[in-house]
Amino acid sequence: MSEYKKSFNRRALVVYGITLAFAIGCVIQILNLSIRQRPLFSGDPKYCLDKTQPDWENNPLAKDPNCRCVVTKNDIIPVRGDILDDQGNILASDFTVFDVVIDGRKLRPDTVKTKKGTFVNDTLYVSKSRKISRANKEEVNKFIGELADKFYFHFRHKFPHPKDYYRKRLNEAILEYKNVDILKSNLLSENTLVNSEDTAFIRSLPLLLDNCPKKCLGFPSYFKRIYPYGELAKRFIGTVPPGARSGLELTFDDYLSGINGAQKMLYIDGIRVPSEQFSHPRDGANIHTTLNLRMQNIVYEALMDKLYQMGAQWGCAVVMEVESGEIKAIVNLKKHENERGKTGYFEIFNHAFRQECEPGSTFKLASLLTYLEKVPNDTAKAYLLCGCEIAKHFEKDGKKFRTTCGKVDGALGSRHRFGKPIEIFQRSLNEGTGTMIFDAFNCNYKAYLSALDSMGITQPLVTQLGTVGAPKIIRDTKLMRTFYITTWGGFNMAPIQTLTYFNGVANNGKMMVPKFVSYISEQDKVVEVFPNIVIKEKMTRKDVITRAKKYLEAVVTGPYGTARTYKDSIPHFAGKTGTRDILVEKENGWGYVKNRNSISFCGYFPTEKPKYTMIVYIYDVQGMSAPAVQLFYTIAKRITSLETTDLLQEIDKSEGIKNTQYLNLMR
Repeated sequence: MSEYKKSFNRRALVVYGITLAFAIGCVIQILNLSIRQRPLFSGDPKYCLDKTQPDWENNPLAKDPNCRCVVTKNDIIPVRGDILDDQGNILASDFTVFDVVIDGRKLRPDTVKTKKGTFVNDTLYVSKSRKISRANKEEVNKFIGELADKFYFHFRHKFPHPKDYYRKRLNEAILEYKNVDILKSNLLSENTLVNSEDTAFIRSLPLLLDNCPKKCLGFPSYFKRIYPYGELAKRFIGTVPPGARSGLELTFDDYLSGINGAQKMLYIDGIRVPSEQFSHPRDGANIHTTLNLRMQNIVYEALMDKLYQMGAQWGCAVVMEVESGEIKAIVNLKKHENERGKTGYFEIFNHAFRQECEPGSTFKLASLLTYLEKVPNDTAKAYLLCGCEIAKHFEKDGKKFRTTCGKVDGALGSRHRFGKPIEIFQRSLNEGTGTMIFDAFNCNYKAYLSALDSMGITQPLVTQLGTVGAPKIIRDTKLMRTFYITTWGGFNMAPIQTLTYFNGVANNGKMMVPKFVSYISEQDKVVEVFPNIVIKEKMTRKDVITRAKKYLEAVVTGPYGTARTYKDSIPHFAGKTGTRDILVEKENGWGYVKNRNSISFCGYFPTEKPKYTMIVYIYDVQGMSAPAVQLFYTIAKRITSLETTDLLQEIDKSEGIKNTQYLNLMR
């Protein structure tokens, strides 16, 4: 018994000694790592080549073959902020999409060791109730075919792959034990994407079930910018493909993009060691626009119908709230053949902001304002409608001014007679308008331009979407050229600029900058509010604005108005029509084409208390401005109906009328 104890004690002593030696070794190694090699593991620049620093190639450690430590940085990309309409509907958002990967290496048969020997388990665990031996090739191939069919029928509307594609990829993964990409989301496409619903479907398939013994399924994830409403406001919102941002995605990129996070990584003797230097990413802020999605849809559908009906080259329409200058809808559609060979109208260019065409007769409002400012008693004035009075001003040009003296103007009778300024404006007569301006300014063209400048009409327009340069009106020109400028054009002007000064008239002379973004928020907290910006508190005198409104109303309600077809329409509206020959390149240079026009209408509604101003502009069509007026009326009617419906719903929710201003709606 004594001998047994001695033997036990010796063995215990050996074990104790080994344990103690191991413990001492651990302590020594810990001290070595924490003291001697601490600078190495902390990324000390004396010992580590920091590739995150600029000009690291010239660091002596870069040429040292014995350098054991390299520092790199992994950027952590933040989630891009959302873009929303005025009701909180998401117009653009980051969306997680996936690739589908099957790692066939994890499906290799297991080698099992038992007391009876070693054998290979070649079973495919398809599900709890179904197991297939790889030796049964017919059954395996049948299963792969079934799986390929399920993939094909689920993804056939998104991806163009045939059934054989899926069978081939699954064969490589299951039979050849390869790491295979089954599907890859196309970040440049709106359709060829794998979303969370798709991944849930794949997880329900045999062999790929979550509870299967072999975890071979992988879903590498990415952020994809999604625009839930497709073409609606596409040019306004913009896009974020690499190097080609536009719209709000470009101008508010600093807010939307957030701040990258980062973590430095140490590679010591080829082993990756996370560094303590870590910064969390800051997600992008949310942009709350002034856009109203339902109004946007109304304008989009109405403009689309009209463009198809007329076969126009392009068209745009913008709705602005009078008092605030907020843009409630902006649509830009251009005829285009897409990648599928289909010709239609798509949001390609922001035509509302482009100075690519002349304003047409809508510019007569600008001339009218300068005229009324110079002529306090315009009702006492009368001018020959045919333009005979103005012809003498252009004798120096060497060109005979063409008048229409004695010609009959349709059902309106002879134009060789005197008419009041309000009739000239209603009929949109070029010669009569020119006569008015030259009479008011005593042929002083520079004084006329100064009047336009003082009202802010000819100034650059600085908006949240960018700056629109000043209309390039010729300031040192021949008299004949000045006639064109005072009446309809001879220069280019963006539709948004026309809308801005029309809105100023509707707003009793207060001209507002078009506003596109109301505020910025982060995690439901408002961090920045954008005020309404005023261009001119008073474009001109109050009496000038009051008289100008009567002229605009007369275009619709007057006996000679170019929009008099809608004099009894509901809602009542006021505005000015515009028609202009388009300028095209010919064999002998640029010239106007008489049978190809741009047509427009700019105005406000309802007339009694203007709430919205709108411009519609259609390019390259035949005929005069009547279709533009019809489009304006259609949109105005639908917006008014929309707001009336909303109002009645609010009344219903409140269980009765609590404000007398709504009483008339219920009678």
